[in-house]
Amino acid sequence: MSVIRSFRWPFRIPSSYEIATSDVWSLDRSLDRLEGERFLKERNYPEAERHLALAVDEAEARGHSVPKRVRLRLQLAEAQRRQAQTADDAFNETKLAEAEATLRAAIEHAAHAADRTGYVLCLDALADVFADQGDFPAVEKVMQDAIRIEVQLPHPDPVRMARRTHRLGIARHKLGRSDDAIAELQKALTLNEQVYGSDHVETAGALSELGAVHRAQEKHELAQQHLRRALRIFERDEGVDSPQAIRVLHHLAGSLEESGDIDAAAAQYERALLLKQRIIGGDLDSLAEMQFGIAGLYVNWGNYSRARELLTEAIGTFKRKGGPRMAVACEALAYVEECSGRYHDAVREFARAGKVWESCGRSAELAANMTYRAGLLELLRKKNEASWLREKASELLSAVSAASQMG
Repeated sequence: MSVIRSFRWPFRIPSSYEIATSDVWSLDRSLDRLEGERFLKERNYPEAERHLALAVDEAEARGHSVPKRVRLRLQLAEAQRRQAQTADDAFNETKLAEAEATLRAAIEHAAHAADRTGYVLCLDALADVFADQGDFPAVEKVMQDAIRIEVQLPHPDPVRMARRTHRLGIARHKLGRSDDAIAELQKALTLNEQVYGSDHVETAGALSELGAVHRAQEKHELAQQHLRRALRIFERDEGVDSPQAIRVLHHLAGSLEESGDIDAAAAQYERALLLKQRIIGGDLDSLAEMQFGIAGLYVNWGNYSRARELLTEAIGTFKRKGGPRMAVACEALAYVEECSGRYHDAVREFARAGKVWESCGRSAELAANMTYRAGLLELLRKKNEASWLREKASELLSAVSAASQMG
């Protein structure tokens, strides 16, 4: 299978090793296995891999049962795969290849012993690896195989079936087959509602994916119906500023905007901001980040008055610590003032941002700031000031270039 850029599932799907470790194990577990499990829980994946590799070797040497050896390899592959998620490209590919090799060895054990449950768990884990590689044809194939085998088991697991169907729908959407994706995601939604209930976060994940695909097909009424349900669940259970809620909110507002309802799109963001203000406590930085992000949307919509209000509030928080966030926010406010025809105010905000860039030692950013400010000063017919700024910006860029060549 080809190795493509890393991909992350948009919602958390329980990993295969979590499924495997839910089984009751006998008391003859080795110290390395116990340590490996502990490091997995602590997210210390290199140490988890080291101990689990030793536990796999020990299980082979002692002739432990095939299900135990399969599940140990599932855990080892999980430790290997997780390391790839924060790595550079070369290391990423290496760890994913190692995880794939570990899982293929586990599959061979499971197939030889006719351990069908272990076999499908390995297919689930292999799909995780292929998804991280961006190999969606492979994800589709292994999910189809896993679903086919699961339904032949004496007692098919509805939780696993729901997860696989959801994953199959995502893969088909990524492959550009939206109609097929919708059919699978609708099945996944039905299964999740049966297994978890209509208001569970797993159900919200299926709702969100279904809504996103409907949005892509410009079926905005259906998209908004599913996205509103998902947003309500995520905000209640995960928090208004959770990654899940924010992602759904962006899809919902985007769908509203694309369907021509800008006021409703803005209302969704304002609602999220209000909820954030109510629950924020002392986390003012988080609130300021949300204000800054929503201000950008208002700029795109041409509502400069509201953008100015939000940016001013965000800057009031950012200035406590200064730094690049403060400079970027001041430049964003300067852009709003420029778009509003308030050029003197725009120059003032760019100058404030320039002082911050200078205090941070960010010469390249300061040079860009000076160049833009010079353009505004020329519009105001302040040519001497503009010329001086351009000269200083050129000196800064020369210094940056010289330092880069020496480095």
